Amino acid sequence: MHESGAWKRLVASVNTVLFEHWDPIGVRWTDPSWPRDEYESYVGGIIGIVQRGGSDHAIAEHLAALESDQMGVGPSPLERRLDVARRVRAVIRECDDITGDEGPPDLPSG
Repeated sequence: MHESGAWKRLVASVNTVLFEHWDPIGVRWTDPSWPRDEYESYVGGIIGIVQRGGSDHAIAEHLAALESDQMGVGPSPLERRLDVARRVRAVIRECDDITGDEGPPDLPSG
């Protein structure tokens, strides 16, 4: 896996969006001391969707699948997931603009 500083910043930025704006199990509100990496294992798959040209709806559907298949909770409202998708896309674009990178490494889907 790519371990450059730029990649680590990108993962951290996307993880922050997931923790602060998605958080389907509510850990952010339940326990302020909860580790902020709760959703980090999902970051690569989400970046992969963006890398492959996936739409915000594709990201939102991926989030819904994670919610139901991985977490056992019902999907959060579509508009909320679309907002998260837009925020993820924005931080990826920002990281690319800052670093001048061609993007993240090739990632497996999922």
